[in-house]
Amino acid sequence: MAQEPVPTVLILAGQRLGRVDPLAAKYGIEHKCLVPLLGRPLIGYVFDAVDAAFPTAQILVSINDPHALDNEPEARRFFDAGRLKVVRSAENLLESVFAAIKDITYPLLLTTGDNVLMTPEALRGLQEYALEEGADCAALFATKEAILAAHSEGQPRFWKFRDGEFSGCNTFWMRDATSTKVGEIFRGGGQFLKFPKRFIAAFGLTNLIGFRLGLFDVKRMLSRVSSRFGKKIVAQITEDGELAIDVDNEFSHLVAERLLRAKGAPDLAA
Repeated sequence: MAQEPVPTVLILAGQRLGRVDPLAAKYGIEHKCLVPLLGRPLIGYVFDAVDAAFPTAQILVSINDPHALDNEPEARRFFDAGRLKVVRSAENLLESVFAAIKDITYPLLLTTGDNVLMTPEALRGLQEYALEEGADCAALFATKEAILAAHSEGQPRFWKFRDGEFSGCNTFWMRDATSTKVGEIFRGGGQFLKFPKRFIAAFGLTNLIGFRLGLFDVKRMLSRVSSRFGKKIVAQITEDGELAIDVDNEFSHLVAERLLRAKGAPDLAA
């Protein structure tokens, strides 16, 4: 059996230019990924998950200031090992990804700097699932039931399909450079449930109509999107609802703190 490839891992930690994230502002810092949680920066938990999943993987961090992690102790071990590179983020999500992945080794695994509940098992599992499915691109989703079981108010928005309701876990996998064309889905900025015009631009009008009418299950919807881009796109459905709860604001910060405490995470600020 061929050895499973080691992905390059991209952690997206940028924010809109000219905008200070409210949570970062509360803590008097510039970058949300450095907001403290139990005495550690948010991105420290993401580093832990990535390192445990792929101990030799090269790690890229896309952030507004390429020197933002220079003095961050959580990043030092990766800098010292030659595994971490920080890249300046661009004006939007998609361009930030393209700017960061020049001359990388594929496959590519993407997650975010506020995904503090991500686990090594989930990261490895997504890649294994994608390879087994022969996918070009893969995304990690959690069921509504699993998310609400993790926390009753953990995630307010869900994608509703014939086979259930789901939310993304901000974690994606791409096989090779040609697979990045699927990233054009995010050209308009994402948040498709809030902005129907973005949905149409990304997925097409007929898919919006079918989605709104509840005509598709997840597999069928992704099959249609795959045909649109000429790439096989799959979703792995996880029953770990915590993976869909990232730190977006003060409330989700408190949720994540409670869940981490329940896992036995130490409070380094105490």
